Amino acid sequence: MAAPSHFADRLIGRVEATRSHLVVGLDPDLRELPPELLDGVGDLAGAAAAAEAFATAVIDGVAELVPAVKPQSAFFEALGSAGVAALEAVEAHARRAGLLVIEDAKRGDIGSTMAAYAAATLGRVRIAADEDAPAIPVHDADAVTVSPYLGPESLAPMIDVARTFGKGLFVLVRTSNPGSGAVQDAVGERVAQMVDALGADGVGTRGYADVGAVTGLTYPEQAPVLRALMPRALLLVPGLGAQGGRPEDFARFLDDDGLGAVAAASRSIAGGWRARGNGEAPLDAVRAGAAEAARATNAALAEALAAAGRWRW
Repeated sequence: MAAPSHFADRLIGRVEATRSHLVVGLDPDLRELPPELLDGVGDLAGAAAAAEAFATAVIDGVAELVPAVKPQSAFFEALGSAGVAALEAVEAHARRAGLLVIEDAKRGDIGSTMAAYAAATLGRVRIAADEDAPAIPVHDADAVTVSPYLGPESLAPMIDVARTFGKGLFVLVRTSNPGSGAVQDAVGERVAQMVDALGADGVGTRGYADVGAVTGLTYPEQAPVLRALMPRALLLVPGLGAQGGRPEDFARFLDDDGLGAVAAASRSIAGGWRARGNGEAPLDAVRAGAAEAARATNAALAEALAAAGRWRW
C-alpha cells in the first residue's frame, strides 16, 4: 500500500486550490435548523436524519469554496447512536466532495483509552485479535482536535495513529471562548512549546507538522507570540463571525507567505439559509445560503489579508 500523504501538505494544497482559508463548522444544533426539517419528528432517529440532511446540504453548498469542514461531534452524539451514525455519514459525504474533515471532538485521555479514541476518529479498528484480520475505518476524519491537559504522553497514541494514516491533530492552546484565559493565560505558552516539540518529527514537504494548534481569533494580540513558539504548527483559528472574531485580525496568525493557518466559522456560514426568501425548499435554502455566506466570508478575508500584505494570490 502506498504511503499516505501528509496531512499538513494536503490542507495547504486545498487552501491553495480553493484560494480560501475558511473552514466551515458543522454544528447541527436542532434549534438552528430550518423548522421544516423537524416537522413530524418525534424521536432521536428522526432528529439525527434532520441533522445529517442539514449538514450534508451545507457541505454541498461550500464544497468548491473552502478547503475543509469541521463537524462538532457533540451535536451528533447528543442524538444517540443514530447521531453517531449521522456523523460518520456526514464525514464520508464531505470526503467524497473533496473536502478535508477536521472532527472537533477535543479528545484527551491516557493509554488504551486514547488509543481507542484515535482508532475511532483517525484510524482503523481490527475486529479480531489476529493481525491478519481486516482493519476497518470508523469516522475516518483527516484530523481531530485534542486536549493537552493530561500531558504530552496522553497525545502519543493519537500522534502514532495520525502518522500511520497520514492524518493530523490540533491541540487546544488558546481557545476562543471568553473564559479561556482563567487557565490558558497561565499555561498557554508552555502548551505551545509542547506542540512544537511533538510536531518536530512529523513535518511535511511544505514545512508544517501534522501536530497543529487551536488558537482563537478572539485573542489576536497573542497570535505573534504563539506563531513564534510554534513556527511549524498549522493553526486552526476558531471564532470568526458569530463569536466576534474579525477578518482583519486573521492575518496575524499567518506566516510571511500567507499560509499556516485556517479560520473557522460555523453559525455565520451554516445559518446562511436565514437570509433566503420564503418559498424555497429548506435544503435548497441551506445549500444556497451556505454558499453565499462562504463567498462573502472568503471575500472579506481576502480583502483583509490583501490590506495586511498576506494575500498570496
